[in-house]
Order: sequence, then structure tokens, then C-alpha cells
Amino acid sequence: MNKKIISLVLALVMVLGTFTSVFAAETTKKAEVKKEETKAEKVEKVVGKDNKIQYIIDKKFVEGYEDGSYGYDKNIKRSEVTKLLVYANGNKELAERLQGTMQLYSDVNTENWANGVINVGSTVKSDANGLVMLEGYPNGTFKPENNVTYAELAKMLVVLAKEDLTADMAKNAKWSADWMTWAAQLGILDDVTVANSDAAATRADAFTMIYNALYAMKEFKRVPANETRGIVSNLTNDKLTLNQDSEKEYKITGDTVIVDGKNERKQIVKVRNLNRLDLYKGSLVRVLINDKNEVTHILELGNPEKLAINNKNGVVNKDNNVWNGVADATVETAYYKNIESMKDAKQSDINKEYATVKLNSSATKGDYIKFHKTNGDVIANLKINDNTEVYVANPYNNIMKEVKDINEALSLIGFRGYGDNYKIANVYAGFDTDDHKSAVKGFDSAKYTAKVIVFNVVSKDNDGDRYRVIESSGSNFSTTLEDTDGKLYDRDNTLNKSNFPLEYGDKLDVIEIRGDVIDTILDHSKTKEYPVVKVEKVYDNDEIKVIDRFDNETLLYVGDADIFNAKQYKDLEKGDYLQFKANNKDARDIDVVSILEDNKDTRDLFDESGSVLNVVQGIEDHTVVGEVTRVGEKTMEVYIESDNWDKGLNKTHRVYDIDEGYAKALKVGNKIIFKVEDKENADHERAFDIRYNDGKNTPVTNEGKQTIFEYYLSLIEKLTPANEVTAKNIETVKDELKAINGVVLSNEDKFKFEHEYADHFNKLNDVKKAVEDVEAQEKEKARLDALTIEDLTAKLVYKDDNTTVDNDKTKTAIEDAVKAAVAKKADVEVDTIEVPAPAATDYAENEEVSVKVTLKSTKAGLTNVKSNEMTVKVTLEK
Repeated sequence: MNKKIISLVLALVMVLGTFTSVFAAETTKKAEVKKEETKAEKVEKVVGKDNKIQYIIDKKFVEGYEDGSYGYDKNIKRSEVTKLLVYANGNKELAERLQGTMQLYSDVNTENWANGVINVGSTVKSDANGLVMLEGYPNGTFKPENNVTYAELAKMLVVLAKEDLTADMAKNAKWSADWMTWAAQLGILDDVTVANSDAAATRADAFTMIYNALYAMKEFKRVPANETRGIVSNLTNDKLTLNQDSEKEYKITGDTVIVDGKNERKQIVKVRNLNRLDLYKGSLVRVLINDKNEVTHILELGNPEKLAINNKNGVVNKDNNVWNGVADATVETAYYKNIESMKDAKQSDINKEYATVKLNSSATKGDYIKFHKTNGDVIANLKINDNTEVYVANPYNNIMKEVKDINEALSLIGFRGYGDNYKIANVYAGFDTDDHKSAVKGFDSAKYTAKVIVFNVVSKDNDGDRYRVIESSGSNFSTTLEDTDGKLYDRDNTLNKSNFPLEYGDKLDVIEIRGDVIDTILDHSKTKEYPVVKVEKVYDNDEIKVIDRFDNETLLYVGDADIFNAKQYKDLEKGDYLQFKANNKDARDIDVVSILEDNKDTRDLFDESGSVLNVVQGIEDHTVVGEVTRVGEKTMEVYIESDNWDKGLNKTHRVYDIDEGYAKALKVGNKIIFKVEDKENADHERAFDIRYNDGKNTPVTNEGKQTIFEYYLSLIEKLTPANEVTAKNIETVKDELKAINGVVLSNEDKFKFEHEYADHFNKLNDVKKAVEDVEAQEKEKARLDALTIEDLTAKLVYKDDNTTVDNDKTKTAIEDAVKAAVAKKADVEVDTIEVPAPAATDYAENEEVSVKVTLKSTKAGLTNVKSNEMTVKVTLEK
């Protein structure tokens, strides 16, 4: 079924250190991938072999022996020099992430200390020419313990430094003459005497050759290893999407490698060489990303059929190399091939290894997940905490996303309070086997704590495929349909033997097709059952606030809806029109959303649509019925009989904020009905309009306290004025606006506010506009600050005698070169430019001039936004 699940949950980010740090195994839950700036360091020119060796040591590319010596006269192993080169080329953290994940050579297993650096050297291409540094031997070995020869090292360094080296040149090169010649031409052999290129290189010569190669490259990069993980919801030759989240889209290139975790050389495959990318849908993966948002490596941890990679059902794998850096161990249930949905699955059908979940006493939180053998014995009992990542991954019904907690996952798989013994199929988990005390507060974990849990079963109906009709059938009996991604299809209705020519969908109807059977799911013309509404606000938690023509408001939860279509949803904003189908009147979860164009037909349908309250709950209908169990100075505790906003609160105790007047009037044991104001920034939700549940709904006297409307006005009066909104206080102002938005006014109060309180009304709107403006300015400034200008060249301008330099004209030439480079960037121009005076009397050929530049935006309304000062290197040419 073509379900479009909208999820704006933030993705996981790895806690990264500096160039010299080790891989941090702990993670920060549900945050964006940390994109660290790639730092390039110029290679200083030093003269003499001793100084070159010291440069390599000072940059910490090489470590000495325990006694402090560096063994200059000793040889260096192929594995050791690979580590040195990988580190010098900025890939230390990437090597640590790839350590133990794959075996590329028969003699370098996943436990080998050099596995990670050899993986990098064999899969990451040189920036100079796009070739990999390592290839190994024809028999599939690498011989890591062999001493590296001068020729072997020369080849590695030539690949790293020679910009005009092509794949054909490398393939046809004569060993070892061509490689040694190229090395000499690049200066790699300076200060090194080679009597026999096949002899083992000394450490002193190796360090010298590496410095020479770095100097030929001009700079080296300390490259951060950006990493995230999630469920593959889309994989093409150009793009990877995780967790059905448009914010987690990454570029696939010709060099992107996918690793399946098997200990075979053939496991390394370029994504663009694969024919069936859909097979990776629903897979849990680690993704390594470079500073250009390009995916370098995809490491598969699990998928809906194999479950945890390198794990057998019914067994805990405490040495699963595929999961290195993610979890200490893995465990899984059996794979139940025919259980794709728990909706109709019988507990008796789950007769092999399975999982159960233990909830806390109030059933509001999952405490443990247990994995059982067939006979019920516990294989692993894993603690669940707030940092446990929980995913639901089922391509069968197109749900592949990270969820907020174990309870949301249980809801999706069909768990409905069936108790601790409710068997769940097709689950796997990664977990820690030891206590962990983190340096980061809040990230401690107890022994046997689940780090990652993936459910591959979801309780959804096996519906047909749903489409929206774009053009209804004409004389050729063909209908143009679109799916939730906006892809178009032409359907020949003459094949529809069951319905043709009676029903096959009118324009903008949403239909469902099962074989040759067509059902209309949303009838566009029936605006009483499927009202057309206006969007008020789109929230990050898959909710949309809408308003009907009678000014009734409601919140629509669209996380499980078919949305037509995803491209339109991404740009949805206030004032847009949509039509929807609700699951039932007592809930706000929506089955279908159809986003409509703003045209006369849509506006006419809006003007004749029925009330939104006929099909779903309104915002003002958040009503609680219960009994007072405790009264504080400004709070009350209630035993909830029913909460029509959240059924999960029924038969539980909850504390609400109340006015002091209510607190004086209420007594323990009072049976009451009241409305709830949802306030995100308050400790408790606020109760108002409190009445006795006496059959007459008698109001509880709130002596001498503010009405809700008065309270609303007071919040606006305290609101920071629009002219005082800045980047420094914007979060405070947004919190103030959240408090105001959390107050629920009646339609009568809303009308009064808009027509009788112009000062308050205008202030509120001005502040909202000021917040939008400041956020836009900060976003634009961040864009400007992120812009880089590559190194430039400018002509050295001579006077008429062509012997002396015209400094003024040269300065102008430098400014013009910078402006021309900036002109290639979108929506930006030079604001200030400062060219320093020449180092000597005149500028000189090959002189490098450090120009200080600030940029300013040329976007409409943002022309006052400027960047920080940056330095641009300009080299003068004759």
C-alpha cells in the first residue's frame, strides 16, 4: 500500500571528537547529523630530512616506541604505513568507524587492529585523482605484516598526490619504474636515496617520503567522520532517505559503498552497481557522510528478513562485529515469513522464538523487552530507557521510521494491553552487556540495556493501493492517477470489469484499487462528510491545525495518513486548503489528506462545506470527567474517568494547574467536568471552565480570579514588543508565544479579540512577524557564514615600462578577482573588502595576498544580513 508517513522526528547523531579523539560509542538520541567543517591545513615548507621527519612527528601522524624513540633505521610494515597515510589524509575517525565492519582481504580479518585503516585505504578515493590508495595482491591478500617497499610506498603516495593520474595510467604502469618516476617528478623522493626500489623502506625514509607527498598536495584535511543511523525508507542511485523523513536525505555518488556485513571480499559493492535497491527498504543502517552531504559508506545492521545481521535466532551474539560501535551484543526472535501484520495473527501462530514487552504499573511506559526461546525461557531481558532508539520497519505497509518510544511502537504493531505475555514476532535488538558511566550527563546505561530495538511487524490492514484522481475518465476510458509521492499513472478503465462503466473515480476523489475492484475512499464532492478546511499551522509532531468556514478549529493527526501528495505537504502553510477523511468522529487521527489548489472551485467548496465538528473533535472539546483526589494552592489532582482528548489517560491520576479561586472552592471527592488548556511550557496542563458533574453541570465558583480571556490578554501585555525581538532573546519570545497559543478561546472571545482589542491583536501579529523575520535573518546569516571562496589568482599589473609594479592597479585586480568569485554564488555580493599593502615595496610574482572579505545578502527583505569576516587567498601571477 502506498502509504506516505510523515515524520519530522530528528535523527540520531554520533558524539564526535577532534582529529585525535577515539570513536565515542555513546550517542545523542534523535538529533541531527553533526556536520563538522572540514579543516584544511597548509603544509609548511621545511628543508632537510631531519626537519621533514620532525614535521611528521609534530603533526602526530606517527607514534614512537615506549622508550620515546622512533626507530628511524627500522623498517615499517604495510599495515603501519597504511595507518600513517590514512591519518595524514584526515580519515582517522572514519577508520575507527569502519574498524571491524568488513573483511576486504583474506588475511585481514575483522579483529585485526588495522582492519579499519585498510578498509579506508581500499574504499576511499584520493581527492587528487579519484583512485583508491590500496588494492592488495592478485590472490586477494594484503600481507599487512610485510615490510613496505620503496616502490609500494611510492605507489600509495603517487595515488594520493598526482592530480593527472588516470585509471588507465595506473592499470598500464610498468612496475616499478613508472611509479618511481612519477614519485621523483612529484618530489616524493627528495632527500631519500633508493638503491633498490623493491627493498624494504626504513622508517626515516618513509616519514620523509610522506612529508614530501603532503607538500606536493599543498594541504591535508582533518576530516570529521559524520555518522547517523536509521531505517532505509528510500534508496536510489542518487539519494538515500532514512526514517521517511525529508530532513534525512543524503546524496548517493558513484563512490558510495554498501556493506552487508559478511566476511567476504565481495561484500563491498558500489550502490550504483546494484540492480535491486528496493531490497534494502526497511534495513537498519549506519551511514557515513562526508562534508558535502554525500554518503561514503552504508553499513547494514539488520533488515526485515534477516533481522540482526550476523545473529541467529534464539542466541545472543556478544561478538557481532557488524554492530561494533553501536551495541555490545545483539539478539533476535525467529523470522516469521508469513506474519507481515499482527492485526490478524494468532498468538498460537507465534510458536518459535519471540519477544515480549513489560510495561510499568500504569502501562504508560515500557520497562523491559524480553527475548524468549520457543519454550518460553528468557534468552535476554533488556532494560529500556529514554535513550533506547526504537524503530518500526515494515516495507509491506510502508512504515519505516523511528518512533518516540516503545509505547508508540507497541501501538503500531497492534499491542492493546494484552499483558506481559503478549508474543511479538520479527524483532531484533542491540544492547550493552556492561554498566556504562558516560562523561555526558544522562547517558549512563545499566547492564543489559537496549540501545536499539527494531520491530518489523506492523498492525495495519492489508489495503489496496490508493490514488488520487487527477483527470477523470473521458471518452478513451482512461483515468490519470497520482500516488502519495506525486507520481502519475494512466489507468485503462476498460479492464475494470467489476466497476466499469459505473464507478472509477471523479476528479480529486481518492480511490483504492484491489485487483479489478475500485472503492472511493474520499468523495471530493461530498463536503459534508469530507469537509474542505483551511490550514492554520503545521506542527513538527505530524499534527495540522485547521479551521472550517464556521471558525471551528481542530487538530488533525496525519502521521498514519495517506497524504496526496508528499511534495505539497512539504510546502504546506497557513491559508492552504485541504480535504480529509477521518477514521472516526471520536478521534483526531486521519486516514486520508488531499491537499487542494487555491482556486475558485476550492473556495466555493470551502464555503459550502459542513462543520469540521461533524466528523472530528474540535479543539474546544478537550474535556475531562473525573473526581478530585487532592487540592493544592493552585493545583488539583484528579482521578480521570474519561479524557476524550487522550484515551490513554483514562483510569489514571493527573495534576492540573487551576486558578486560586477554584482551589478554594473545590473539595476532595468532588465529581467534576472541566476543559483543558494545552500549554507546552507549563509543568501541568491548565484546567478551566470547571463544573460539578451533578447532572446540571453547575459551574464551580472561581472567586475574584481572571477569566480565560483576561488571562489571554495579560499574556499579550507581557509579551516582548516586536521592536525588541533579537537573535539573543528569540527563544524566550517563542516560549511566550507558545504560552499564548496554548490558551483556548471560545469563538465568541476570538471574535471579540479580533474586533475590540486592536492594540493586543496588532501586537501579537507584529511579534509573530518579528520572530519570523529574525529567524529568516539568522538562517540567511548562517548560509553566508557557511559560504567559502576557493583560492584565487590575479594578474600582477605593471606600469608602462613593464619593470615596476603598479600597486594600485594590482590591488584593483585582486578586488575584481574576489568579486568575480563571489558573483558565482547565489543571492550574495561583496559588502566589504580589505586588500593589505604589499609585503615589500611592491607586490611580487607568486605573492599570496590574504584578503579580508565580508558578504551581504541580496535576497529580498534580507539585504541587511551580513556574514562574518572571511579570509580569501589570492596568488599573483605575471
